Amino acid sequence: MLTNYLKIAWRNLVRNWSLSTINIVGLSAGLAAVMFIMLFVQDEVSFDRFHEQGDQIYRVVMDTKTATGNEVVTGASGLPQGPTFQAEIPEVADFCRMQGYEMLFRHKNEGIYQQVMYVDPSFFRLFSFELLAGGSNGRDAQTLLSDPGNVVVTDEIALKYFGTTDVLNRQVTIDAGGSFENYRITGVVKAPPMNSSIRFDVLRPFVASLPPNRSDWNTNDWSDGFLNTFVLLRSDRNGLSANLATVEAKMADVFKRHASQQLAKLEKEYGSFSSAYHLQPFTDMHLNDRYELSNGLMRGSSSVYSYVLSGIAGLILLLACINFINLTLARSLRRTKEIGIRKATGSTRTQLIGQFVGETFLLTLLAFIPAIFLVYALLPQFSTLANKALQLGFLLNPQTFGLFGGLIALVTLLAGLYPALVLSGFNPTQVLYGRVRLTGRNSVGKSLLIVQFVIAIVLLIGTAVLHGQFNYIQTADVGYERANRVRIYVPWGREKQGELVKQALRGQPGIEAVARKSGGHRSSTFYSQNKPVKSGSEYIDDQYLSFVNVPIVAGRNLSHLNPADSISNILVNETFVKQFLSAERPAVGQVVQREENNVRHDLTVVGVVRDYQYRSLRDKPEPVLLQLGKPEQMNQLYVKLNPNQTSAGLQTIESIFRILIPYQPFSYHFMEDDRLESYADDARWKELVTDAALLAVLIAGLGLFGLVSLMIEQRTKEIGIRKVLGASTLEVARLLSLNFLKLVLIAFLIATPIGWYAARNWLDTFVYRMELTGWLFGLVGLSVLSVALLTVSFQSVKAALMNPVKSLRSE
Repeated sequence: MLTNYLKIAWRNLVRNWSLSTINIVGLSAGLAAVMFIMLFVQDEVSFDRFHEQGDQIYRVVMDTKTATGNEVVTGASGLPQGPTFQAEIPEVADFCRMQGYEMLFRHKNEGIYQQVMYVDPSFFRLFSFELLAGGSNGRDAQTLLSDPGNVVVTDEIALKYFGTTDVLNRQVTIDAGGSFENYRITGVVKAPPMNSSIRFDVLRPFVASLPPNRSDWNTNDWSDGFLNTFVLLRSDRNGLSANLATVEAKMADVFKRHASQQLAKLEKEYGSFSSAYHLQPFTDMHLNDRYELSNGLMRGSSSVYSYVLSGIAGLILLLACINFINLTLARSLRRTKEIGIRKATGSTRTQLIGQFVGETFLLTLLAFIPAIFLVYALLPQFSTLANKALQLGFLLNPQTFGLFGGLIALVTLLAGLYPALVLSGFNPTQVLYGRVRLTGRNSVGKSLLIVQFVIAIVLLIGTAVLHGQFNYIQTADVGYERANRVRIYVPWGREKQGELVKQALRGQPGIEAVARKSGGHRSSTFYSQNKPVKSGSEYIDDQYLSFVNVPIVAGRNLSHLNPADSISNILVNETFVKQFLSAERPAVGQVVQREENNVRHDLTVVGVVRDYQYRSLRDKPEPVLLQLGKPEQMNQLYVKLNPNQTSAGLQTIESIFRILIPYQPFSYHFMEDDRLESYADDARWKELVTDAALLAVLIAGLGLFGLVSLMIEQRTKEIGIRKVLGASTLEVARLLSLNFLKLVLIAFLIATPIGWYAARNWLDTFVYRMELTGWLFGLVGLSVLSVALLTVSFQSVKAALMNPVKSLRSE
């Protein structure tokens, strides 16, 4: 019987090859989209799951609430937390502190930046990174990471620098803050996988990150957060970890006892607040964006991305399933007699349902094959778009095959069960007498078509809004000039040489202006009107403001010719004035204080600069304080290029840079690219939603094409009679098109408020945003209507041009 069912299913597919092709193409596209998202989600949830003790490892994080109700959360901690918690809390079995950043390595005559992670000797006791060579008993890292002059390298670094992994006791040369020093390799570790939050090229002992003379480091400072602290909780006899609530309560008690003086001082300065340490599960870090991953940890993600992408994939798959249902129901007239004869000769409804679901399974299986090839071909592009390193091998592991098998079963049930129930429910007497009524199924088909176009239109509205906001971001006035300007990073310890590069570039061909400043607006604490205030602060030279064309709205600019400007004079922006300075007198001349070694120093405001948006347009302008910097305080070099000599200018910069700062990798970034980098996630979403919308329109268009084809086939004789009675081609085409275009119009009316609501919620995350106007929705509606009109009109005009003699000759 099964063989018979398969033969019948195959014959039906071949006999209706055009509709079968539409179904297979639609299902293939939908399945491919779901496969991509499955791979994405699978990679997301697999992060950090390969550590043997991963369920017992936690990161120490902190929540702080101020008297006004503001909440500040951080994943950063300091020197004392790890050793103190282990010493005083029995449930804490071990700890590991780590911090990482890029450091310059010298290999032959080339300088290369590598990711270095400073870790405690307990690193290999907590984490399951495979040690390939070095250490006693293969796992004892005490001998590897105890001496500040030792390093452990990954196998990739060993091959890159030495061409072999047999590198024990060889040396690597690292920039140690202005001079290169040699370090001995004591171990080789397998490179961390891409789904690891801890990623590194080289491991160094944690003590090597501290100054040789640590007398100026307060190891009992609980307020300084600059590293990550992980703790390993003990497990009981049943393998269960210690109770988190109990451990956190003990952490609070330890914190209160050891940091009481610091807490009292902070409360005196900032008012009442409450701070509490918590334990974040290690395997929860990647998808929990509450606590930022920093200090060397790889940037985390958010579970929202997986949910949204899964939702988009589900919608696309739903579109493909709706196509199948609609085309199957519309094609049911061709099979009524077959169903009637089968039921008259004894076939049960269960057997018929089995046959029709089997046909759906066969078609889904046929659609799955091109979907696999589509994923195989486009996975590199999708990986780039998703900012992932998805491997083609992911498609071949048993877990993925299991997911794909479940997907086939799900599609078979979604797309095949309802049509099977409808077709198997035909009354054989009515069928054989030609009295089958299609009104109910016609209503279902129209409703499903409307759902298809609602989904497609909502996605198109999302695409239009994403593109509109992104264009707004690119053209918005952020308060400073950025065109034709590049930023060059001056390496740590080479800031003075950066000043030589600046002077050498002045007057060179293709170079219009040069300036320097420190990197980023770091948040600092100042005192205004005897109250502590938080403000962004930067060191700049006296050319920077004119370089970016930020005007002084009150007072004057800073100058190296004025000695006081390098010591006690400052500039502030308009937001700083509004938030922190007295409104009763002019800002220029007011005093702000900076505290160093418990001594406050006066800083006099000599000028106010216009607000400029240095952060994302999601945020309001923040207060900024600018100071005149010394050469060693500024590690960013800015150069304005002549737009007609961009290539020559860049070559000049590189040649001078390499002469004056040898062994340093030269890289530059256009300021416009730097600004857009903060919208990288938005850019990726724009591309993902655009691709999804186009795919949705394609699938909906295919479904519409198939339905129109079937409708025309069923009304061939009607069209012939109308033409014989004098109907024109235009009238026939209008008659056939109007009903479908009405459905698209209804879909647009339903989709518009849904799209507007979703777009408004997303735009509300920006302080500066585009306006939602009617023409945007009208353009989307016109585009969808045009696609539908072309699809329907092509078939309708073709039918209207048929010779009525051919369609009526059997009558």
